[in-house]
Amino acid sequence: MRKDKAVWEHQRTYEQSKRQYLGEDVLKDTGSAVVWWLAKNDEHVEKTVADLGLLAQLTSAANDSDIPERLQELLSPSRPDGPDELDGPDGPVSSGVFAGSPGHRSAADHLSDLFDAMGFPEEDPRRAMLAAQFAHIIKEQNRYETAEEVLRRFAPPEPEDDAA
Repeated sequence: MRKDKAVWEHQRTYEQSKRQYLGEDVLKDTGSAVVWWLAKNDEHVEKTVADLGLLAQLTSAANDSDIPERLQELLSPSRPDGPDELDGPDGPVSSGVFAGSPGHRSAADHLSDLFDAMGFPEEDPRRAMLAAQFAHIIKEQNRYETAEEVLRRFAPPEPEDDAA
């Protein structure tokens, strides 16, 4: 029992340390996220440049803050078929939308985009683990509703009760 407790405490300390590292160092701002991403993926510089908007969205979601104005242009590149539109899963989505309106992309949507960009498919258990860590960081910023949305969105499926 002592061994189980020691293992659990070690895992908890590790998780806390990782959350602190992600929240205070990696996702502190977009620049920190870019440097961290390049350190891990130095052979993918062009992809990193292409994903700057995504990294800006992620750091903004993790800190529950607005995306800095200087990075706004990375989010909605000019398109010949319409002003300020982004491609969403159901087609073009206007970037000038408000929370709760059709086309609004939540922090959980952006986090899902990050997981996709990292190559973590929907069924990958790392999505739930990372989402829980992000949710903790988001809660530390007193953004409880956003954190709860992230937890709900990425919660692992409930095991089916075979005894019934």
